Amino acid sequence: MDYALPRAADIPVIVSELDESQPCTHNPLGAKGCGEAGSIGAPAAIVSAVLEALRPLGVTDIQLPLTPERVWKAIHAARS
Repeated sequence: MDYALPRAADIPVIVSELDESQPCTHNPLGAKGCGEAGSIGAPAAIVSAVLEALRPLGVTDIQLPLTPERVWKAIHAARS
């Protein structure tokens, strides 16, 4: 109870702008396609974190998708 949850009134005003003066010429919609750029590094970061956690167990490589079965098999393969 030392810290209260933030409320809508606590959030600063966000100002955004939209500039459509230079559409992309490479596709019919004119969209620039950078919306997925923020998610490209996430899978690699997750795999690195899992490998770091499993390193003491001898796991040095694991492939996506990181299913529970794949993690289990990697641990048991490293112990063999």
